[in-house]
Amino acid sequence: MKIAIVLPPGYTFCAVEPNSIETVIRTLSAGSTDDIRVFCETGAKARDDIPVTEIDPGGNRLVRRKRMIDAVKAFAPDYIEFHQHAISASAIAGALKAIPNSLYRHNYVKKPKHLIDRWRNVWRNRSFNSFIFVSEAAKANFLSNYPQYAGRTYAVANPIDASLWPGDPLVKDNTIIFSGRAAPEKGLAPLCDALAEVLPRHSEWKAVLVLNRFGVHGDWAQAQIDKLPSAQVTVLKDQPLDAVKAQMKSAAVAVMPSVWEEPFGLVALEAHAAGCAVVSSGSGGLREASGEHAVYAPDVTGQALAKGLERLIDDEALRLNLAHSGQAFVREIHTRDHRATQLRNIRQEIVAKAKA
Repeated sequence: MKIAIVLPPGYTFCAVEPNSIETVIRTLSAGSTDDIRVFCETGAKARDDIPVTEIDPGGNRLVRRKRMIDAVKAFAPDYIEFHQHAISASAIAGALKAIPNSLYRHNYVKKPKHLIDRWRNVWRNRSFNSFIFVSEAAKANFLSNYPQYAGRTYAVANPIDASLWPGDPLVKDNTIIFSGRAAPEKGLAPLCDALAEVLPRHSEWKAVLVLNRFGVHGDWAQAQIDKLPSAQVTVLKDQPLDAVKAQMKSAAVAVMPSVWEEPFGLVALEAHAAGCAVVSSGSGGLREASGEHAVYAPDVTGQALAKGLERLIDDEALRLNLAHSGQAFVREIHTRDHRATQLRNIRQEIVAKAKA
């Protein structure tokens, strides 16, 4: 099957500095027997072996959209998968309505504020044959607001190639790691409150904060970091993927303190794969990512996260047990092959329904 994967405006599908959505697409596409081509904007620092058609981002919105439509049409796919950005995707899908498609959402869809908002979203959604979400939690949230799409909405949990995230639970430093956006919704504030409480009591432990998009909330993020004992904390900003992997490999504990309803939690998979014991808020899809293999905070506060960290620091047996079981869980349940097969079956079902 010929599959066109259309990325949102601003996405370049860079091989060395991918965002989380691009990482999921790359993982699911690797080794596929389908003829997959990614359509994205120019500007990537590097490419890999997944075929890409680059779209010039110059000009106004209508000009850029026309370039994308023409490029996809020239590829003549059997199926189009639009990722994330419903507004631009709806316009492109409407121009290519003869080709079966889906809107692949990597986040929660906000509840409509009023009737006009609901009408606008339903009008936009008319262009899509189906909807795919990255967790059952995100899917259920969408259907609670738009039950009319129940028969054509699916969920495929994000996969991970665990071999790319090596780590031995028995060979770890006394390090607590956080990797994610330097943003309030990611729980950086309660995490820093917890670390400010925990680290002074454990001088043999340190923390590494790997913070992406630091400049967006730079002043606010720095204020959180300033709470911490600087001698025990390393802050790394906007790191390439290989650097993140190296930090995960050496860390004994990883923290997922998200305040918002996390769509799924790819970083949790990465931490488990690398052999970290995990402390998690469990928000949104994070419980699907970690299953029974994490310490869950009852609420996202500095005090609750500190208690979870103290448990893992003080109880080495628990720490190692969760690290080993979480690693095994990810390697069995969240594999690329398992999720790619699941997605391929869904794509075939979407095409078959559209042609019926």
